[in-house]
Amino acid sequence: MIWTDYFTLIKVLPGRIVTPRFGTLDFSDPHLPVEKLQALFEDDFPYLKITPQGMEALYPIPPLAKLPSKKVEPPIPARKPVKRKA
Repeated sequence: MIWTDYFTLIKVLPGRIVTPRFGTLDFSDPHLPVEKLQALFEDDFPYLKITPQGMEALYPIPPLAKLPSKKVEPPIPARKPVKRKA
């Protein structure tokens, strides 16, 4: 699996980068484990940005269940009291 389909590098060029969690990683290697990069992304690694394809593959949004539609009637506004002259 090629990690560049799921993430892009920002602010740096591809090459060796020292990461706090995994030590030195060579980001010029297209076959880095996506699981490692996902862990770095979740740790707010400043040089990784997720792509739309990566968002769909790694963080899928479950479809919303269709609820029966309920007709909502707007509330009836309260009437202002009318002052009558005596």
